[in-house]
Amino acid sequence: MKTADVLIAVNGKNVAKDDVNTAVEKIRGKIGTTVKVTVKRDGKTMTFSMKRAKITTDTVEGSMSKTNKTIGIITMDTFSDPTSKQFESTVKKLRKQGAKSFVLDLRGNPGGELTQALAIASMCLKNGQTIVKVQDRTGAVQTYKAGKKYDKGFKVTEPMAILIDGNSASASEILSAALNENNKTPLVGEQSFGKGTVQNVASMSSSAELKLTVAKWLTPNGTWINKKGLTPTIKVKYPDYMNITAFSVTSMKLGDESGDVKSLQQLLKALGNNPQTENGYYGPSTQAAVKAFQSAHGLTADGAANTATLQALVAELSTKYANDDPQLNAAVKALTK
Repeated sequence: MKTADVLIAVNGKNVAKDDVNTAVEKIRGKIGTTVKVTVKRDGKTMTFSMKRAKITTDTVEGSMSKTNKTIGIITMDTFSDPTSKQFESTVKKLRKQGAKSFVLDLRGNPGGELTQALAIASMCLKNGQTIVKVQDRTGAVQTYKAGKKYDKGFKVTEPMAILIDGNSASASEILSAALNENNKTPLVGEQSFGKGTVQNVASMSSSAELKLTVAKWLTPNGTWINKKGLTPTIKVKYPDYMNITAFSVTSMKLGDESGDVKSLQQLLKALGNNPQTENGYYGPSTQAAVKAFQSAHGLTADGAANTATLQALVAELSTKYANDDPQLNAAVKALTK
């Protein structure tokens, strides 16, 4: 598979309207089984058969704030087997670089393994503080508390702020709630997803699985956030340009008319190449804006939004946001006070 492939189906079932988390869950499955993934590439439909395997990747990244060299930024993509160890090593690395406080970026983190959330939360809490409560179907509650059992004696005592958004779910919410309710760690960004259930997944066959909800989890103070999410301490919305609808095609040209063209026009405007309209019609003014962008980025300036041009536009927008991230700026400001 390649960048810009558009996911259409998983094992023959259409997922075009599914959100990212739902589609990913359908692709995942028992190790050793096969999954068929259908994508659209350059106008053609292609199906790949892939064998599921356990893949260990870096789930944690660390860097120093560009505006405050005493603040370390820790980005966590998911909660998998190596996450807690990677979190510990990242904290140690940033400490050596001068970090006196940390921003933990959990935006877009869909969750993962509870054990990893317990370990990281325990590292950031005092022994004996409640991390999470799990209530089974009978009403019995099991309380998980910070301690050496989970953190192996490693502690993070520096001030923290946590970034969340609508795709921060499950284990991300467990960690965020634990630090917020125990340490008053500020949550910055947008309302989180709101997944307050504990589920077991069993493989039924190579193409089917059973997901059983076995319990619900509660925050340390006993709140069930299911379908409600966590409310940020400091509310900061994404810029409007971050809500531009993703492209469903790989190229556009003069005379086209669609929602994708409107997205193209909105993206061009956000990057300073104003097409003069956002009406969804690829007219001369849009063509001129595309040409201007292509010329500025070393692309063939023919005014047609081909795959290379669309990829460059998306990359440029990502760079723009990274350089001016209002949510991250708010978190850094909160730690600077």
